[in-house]
Order: sequence, then structure tokens, then C-alpha cells
Amino acid sequence: MENIRPKVGIGVLVLKDGKTLLGKRIGAHGTGTWSPPGGHLEMGEAWEECAKRETLEETGLQIKNVRFFAATNDIHKSESKHYVTVFLRADYESGEVINKEPHKCAGWEWFDWEAVPEPRFKPLDTVIRQGYHPNRRQHDKLVRDRIVEIIEARGDKPTWHTADTQEYKERLHTKLAEEVNEYLESGSPEELADILEVIHSLTALIGIPREQLELIQKEKRDERGGFEKRTILEETS
Repeated sequence: MENIRPKVGIGVLVLKDGKTLLGKRIGAHGTGTWSPPGGHLEMGEAWEECAKRETLEETGLQIKNVRFFAATNDIHKSESKHYVTVFLRADYESGEVINKEPHKCAGWEWFDWEAVPEPRFKPLDTVIRQGYHPNRRQHDKLVRDRIVEIIEARGDKPTWHTADTQEYKERLHTKLAEEVNEYLESGSPEELADILEVIHSLTALIGIPREQLELIQKEKRDERGGFEKRTILEETS
């Protein structure tokens, strides 16, 4: 029964200067259609390893920042084949495009995603019809007030919404944890400034003026001290 199970394919959307690398397939499976680099996932192989290996073998390119993009479940009835294809996004790192397997591909070209030619290999066509876009980045996080303006000024098109009070409070809590973790990783004073900005936003949301927060800080400092003496409490009895 092994031979009738679905196979796993890897498709690699290599991005360079906003364009995606595609080649026209030659051979029995999907011949004459446009498709990205890719191939079969081998036993014990990670998706990312397969993506790098297949891209190098087929195009001569080195890639980086390989990450999951989408997955499709395609049944090729005319060829009696069933494939689950895992698409990965990757950034161009180095090398010149070479058609290293001319018996499998007629040649490689860079395309804008909106101008991907037809006919398209079925898994790629499925991804496009489902509305996926390799240059579109998901963020889903609270950002500073001018970030949307900055993104638009560089020519990109952000999608955004204004949070209601409850979502805003939850997002601020998430943002505080995020900024604290980033400071712990980097030790950067800019991350400390980000933490302070989030704290000020939280105090404003719950109606505590900055001056009142500073007063509470001073009262606790007067009562219990600060942390300048570097005291490490080990145990009590």
C-alpha cells in the first residue's frame, strides 16, 4: 500500500527585489507549467534543508531566511498522483541563476507575484487562487502611532485597525512582555525606552497620571529602598 500514499513536495518561493523565481517544467508531471524550485522531501529531512538543497541543485542559488508560507493538498487525477506540497518563502542570498537541470526545466525567470504566467503548476495555482502573497507580511501587533504613516511613506500598503479599550489593554500587556524580553536579549537602552513608553500608555489607560506613578515609586523607594546596593536575599529563618 506504500505506493498509493500521498507524497510530500516542497515548493520554494525565492524572493529577490520583490520578485519570485519560477521555471517552466519539462517532464511527465506538470510539463509545460510554471513552478518554483522544489522537489520531494527525503526521509529524515527538514523542510528548510530540502528547500536549500533543491534550490541549489536546480538553480545554483544560495537562499536564507527560509520559513513556512502555505500548504496545499492537490490531487492530479489525470496523472493518478496525490501531493501535499509545503511552500516555503526564502530570501535570495547569493549566486547567479543557472538552469542546472535542463531535462526538467526550460529555464528560470523572475516574476512579480501579480504577473505569474499561466499555465501554472497545480500547487502554485492553488496558492495563488487562495490569495496568498509571498511579499505580504503578517504582524498582528500593537505598534507606535506613526508606524502606519512611515510604512505608507515608503510605498507599502499596511492593513490596520483601531483597537477598542479591551483589546488595547490586552495588546499593551502583550507589548510590555515583548519589550521586556527584547531588552533581556539585547540589553539595549532603546528597549528600556520602549518599556517606559508602554508603561506610560498603560497608566494613561487606567487613569493614573505619570506624576502619580512617580509619586508611588518615590513612596515605595522611601519605605523599602531602591536596588542600588545590589542586595541578594538568600533565605530567612
